Amino acid sequence: MIASEIGTTIEFIDNDEAFTLLCANWLKVASLAVDTEFMRTNTFYAKLGLLQVGEGNNVYLIDPLKINDWTPLKSVCESDSVEFIFHSCSEDLSVFLSQFGFVPRRIFDTQLAAAFLGIGANISYAGLVSHCLDIEVDKDATRTDWLQRPLTDAQLSYASADVLYLNQIRELLGQELVQRSFDKWFAEECSSLIASAISIECEDSWLLAYRNVSNAWRLDDRGLAILRELALWREKTARSRNKPRNWIVKDAELYDIANTASAYLRSGASEVSCRLLRKEGVLKELDSQFILRNEESLDACLSMAANRDGQLLSRPSGPLSKEQRSLLKKLQISVESHANSLSIGAEVLGKKRQLLAYLECNLGGLTDKNDGSCWPPELSPWKKAILLPEFQRIYSKHLSSN
Repeated sequence: MIASEIGTTIEFIDNDEAFTLLCANWLKVASLAVDTEFMRTNTFYAKLGLLQVGEGNNVYLIDPLKINDWTPLKSVCESDSVEFIFHSCSEDLSVFLSQFGFVPRRIFDTQLAAAFLGIGANISYAGLVSHCLDIEVDKDATRTDWLQRPLTDAQLSYASADVLYLNQIRELLGQELVQRSFDKWFAEECSSLIASAISIECEDSWLLAYRNVSNAWRLDDRGLAILRELALWREKTARSRNKPRNWIVKDAELYDIANTASAYLRSGASEVSCRLLRKEGVLKELDSQFILRNEESLDACLSMAANRDGQLLSRPSGPLSKEQRSLLKKLQISVESHANSLSIGAEVLGKKRQLLAYLECNLGGLTDKNDGSCWPPELSPWKKAILLPEFQRIYSKHLSSN
């Protein structure tokens, strides 16, 4: 036991036996307030430094450097009866997946709830505690090394505060969500957050990594096919080496390889390889050691892509035209209007990137229809009934005026 304050007991857990007993007890509770402290400076995956769990009047600070068996936690995460309360859960879920290999089945994200209720789109935990409970949370230890040992009393106090008030806030926000009939929509969004976290570590999603490479839209079909293989290789390599993507190879360098190789094939060459490109004096801007270290892998990417049809790939969108920017603005106004009528946060109903996905879906040739009815996965199904009718009217007027 570390301390006892405001009626709360704080315990530091640093052995498997105590952790296993805790998890057995957690299977009997309705909810757990959870947060993670981690470091990510020179790795792809975050390094977990501390796991904080609030249960009733008890806060448990679990040392991941001392816990060897996380299996007992898996049973808690897979329970249909235990809800995990987070604030801004995306990074926490990513840490759960990379550290433990699983994520909770049920979550309640207080930042998302605050956005639904119009409190703020990206309100901080401290800001939400202040708003809901009129309590100021000390954030002095925000920048700290959570992998150092021993942790100071100040660090432990800071870490415990991050879960100390989550249960109270969840009750307040949860009640208001029900009162406003937002609870089912909110639950669907929470499920989407879980699905999104899982999909990021699925290889199928890595196949689309090329779409996030800067200037990918400038490439011709063959160049795009090459970029797809190169970006997929980088995704796999970054994970296997546990290094940031741009430590493996930068976006601009991937683009240069794809663009140069495509031009070489257009010139009449029947095949392409790093050796041939270097012989011709191209790729000279790239680090020669990088090419030498990865030549075999890069050549495999070039060889596979050279025989694939880039026309079959989903093409990334380039900068919006003046007319498309106008169309986007009209969609944003529509979202704001519907949000105001529902008294819901506009950013919950439709963020800019989600509206861009709608435009790409309908303007980018991703559907045989041309009536604005294509609904992208970025926009949750519950939003479709609210937004689609007016979106289609806006889309139809846009087509008739162009």
